[in-house]
Amino acid sequence: MDSDLKNRITKYISECPACTLATATVDGEPNASTVFISNVGMDLYFNTAKDSQKIRNIQANPRVSIAMQKIAFPKTDAEISGIQYNGAAKILADDNLADVPGGVMARHKAFNSVKPGNAVIVKVTPKKIYLVDYSKGFRHRDVLDI
Repeated sequence: MDSDLKNRITKYISECPACTLATATVDGEPNASTVFISNVGMDLYFNTAKDSQKIRNIQANPRVSIAMQKIAFPKTDAEISGIQYNGAAKILADDNLADVPGGVMARHKAFNSVKPGNAVIVKVTPKKIYLVDYSKGFRHRDVLDI
């Protein structure tokens, strides 16, 4: 595995507080949601309501895609950068939260303090990550297969 690419991807991810998570319903209908994330390396964590559509989708099909970028509106093509991430989502059990980043745990506890037992934490493990960087050329992407 290319350690330089892995480090650049990890750094980019750690600078993105939110991403767009794509899942699919049981019928195959696409569903996109914005989630606040924290990462440990290239693994992503987020919390959400346990009865949300994204959780129902993950329970039916754990394969997800994620898109993230640091600059909302690049002024030039050379400023276009981002992450395209394919991975597997897993809903963590309450006794499996030791590795969850503090920011996610704080949101999880706050969520559950309003409505106890309503939130779950999801871990997404990457399968393939593309680091998009148009400063290296139009449509340039480095790929990391995991």
